[in-house]
Amino acid sequence: MRLYNIYYICKNTLDSIKELKYTEAKVSNIYRIDNWETVREGLIILKAIPFLAKYIDNIFECVPIYSRKRERPQVDTLERDKIIRLMRDLVARTDTVIELYESMEKGEAKEGIDIKIPECDSFKEYIQYMKDIDFIFSQSPFISKSKEEIVFNTVDVGSIWLSFFVKATAGAHVILNILSKMSEMAIKIKSNSVVIKQQEEMLKTMQQKNEIGSEVIDVFKKLKENILDDAVSELEVECNLSVKEPEDRDRARRTLEKYAELIDKGVEIYCAIETPTDIKVQFPFSDNAPEIPEGLLKLIEEKKENEKETIN
Repeated sequence: MRLYNIYYICKNTLDSIKELKYTEAKVSNIYRIDNWETVREGLIILKAIPFLAKYIDNIFECVPIYSRKRERPQVDTLERDKIIRLMRDLVARTDTVIELYESMEKGEAKEGIDIKIPECDSFKEYIQYMKDIDFIFSQSPFISKSKEEIVFNTVDVGSIWLSFFVKATAGAHVILNILSKMSEMAIKIKSNSVVIKQQEEMLKTMQQKNEIGSEVIDVFKKLKENILDDAVSELEVECNLSVKEPEDRDRARRTLEKYAELIDKGVEIYCAIETPTDIKVQFPFSDNAPEIPEGLLKLIEEKKENEKETIN
């Protein structure tokens, strides 16, 4: 999991687990956990973070299994004291993650895109990925005509993730929509290119044996050009942008081809965690996206509502 995603989960969950409230029951040495439902939801969200999972399991084990889903489960004195110790430890670890991340020189958290780079065997290979990504962002006429701008944000700590945010009118998401459609188109091109390349290699072998002429190879090259040109035409319609100038059309073809090559090598583009869900799901890689715990968005919305009420 990306360090920023760990921080984001911790930051938005900490308040919900900070304090368990107990009420002594009528039976001696028995206590009810008054806000267990809220804390339990926060613990389930935090459990998505691998290094915190075992600590959360230890907390759940202190609550009798038959009452863990109750609104106000009961625990005895020993269980209560153990939960208090474990919760104090968990809050401290969560707080440390937040303090550590916020102490770093990091980019701004904004709506944008995250790019996953596959493992590289050399620094030269890593640099080539950077050049290819820059080529797509800087040369695609669909992006340059959008009146928005992709800005480099940061490299995520401990992984090969690049973060960019998009300078845009609030709520517009023009570039993100374009990139989602370019992603879909590049995947189609990749699939078609693989088949064409296989057939082309087979035909070259036949040509070497003088079984066919060079004109057959030229037909396959032209077929590849037609696939790219059709993809550009389809994107014009999808993005409602016209690319008529020969130079622009050539750049559009080349950026799509480059994007298809990057996808074939394992590059994946996702929306940043702050981006609205309806935009995220448009990206074809969304099924493989870094998992956001179920319930986190609901928790964030509840926090925003509480903040509004406090201000009013």
